[in-house]
Amino acid sequence: MSATRGASTSDASLDDDLAFARHLARVASELSLEYFQRGVVRQVKPDGSPVTDADVEIERRLRQLISEQRPGDGVLGEELGQTGSLERRWVLDPIDGTRNFLEHRPLWGTHVALEVAGEIVVGVITRPLLGSSWWARRGGGAHRQDSPPTPGQRRLSVSGVDSLRSGRASLWMYEPDPEMEQRVTSYCQYVEPTLDSLLRLAEGHLEALVDSSGKPWDLAPAVVLVEEAGGRYSDRAGGRRLDLGGGVFSNGRVHAELEQLLRG
Repeated sequence: MSATRGASTSDASLDDDLAFARHLARVASELSLEYFQRGVVRQVKPDGSPVTDADVEIERRLRQLISEQRPGDGVLGEELGQTGSLERRWVLDPIDGTRNFLEHRPLWGTHVALEVAGEIVVGVITRPLLGSSWWARRGGGAHRQDSPPTPGQRRLSVSGVDSLRSGRASLWMYEPDPEMEQRVTSYCQYVEPTLDSLLRLAEGHLEALVDSSGKPWDLAPAVVLVEEAGGRYSDRAGGRRLDLGGGVFSNGRVHAELEQLLRG
């Protein structure tokens, strides 16, 4: 799975796809809040991560809507895998941050992205408890919208910091990597990661994030959000794939310096 630029898609078509993606995200938010209030059944997946009946049922509902309204499109979801076309496919994480969801913490939400000919062209991330959503489409910028008490929509922009030495960076690690941690923490200002770190980067509050474990459904919407806000993404090999287990995000200005630091 690649995030490579170059798919030929009209602005009008992307606007329509974005509107549908935001609809999917709203449906997921409504369902997830219902489950959040009434409780869920928890299980443990083979990789040790938790999954609930809410995760599975929300993904099933989103797949149903896609099959009804985009019958030719494929789907790649965290819980139910890959089905249908690879040329146009929706990438879904019904509840990103399931542990936070289970512990009644606010940082969880749905990821929806659309990949066309190997390029992520639309992305949406939500925080249902906070009433906030972030979205982007290729060529249309990245945006955030909040509900009361601070309603409104604003366009996002990464920071203008042009030196990693004076920048802020986070590491999202599934397993400890003391060498990488030492390299980053001794070079620039280290910021403890949260599930919102990539959103904070797109909003200009962080210059770099290194993710060593993200799956395509974790990364896909963040790629277009960060890039449409003026930032940059690369995979662990220096390309733009999403299936290599994480990647490097930055405000773009410090990207080369960050990649050099990671190479040692």
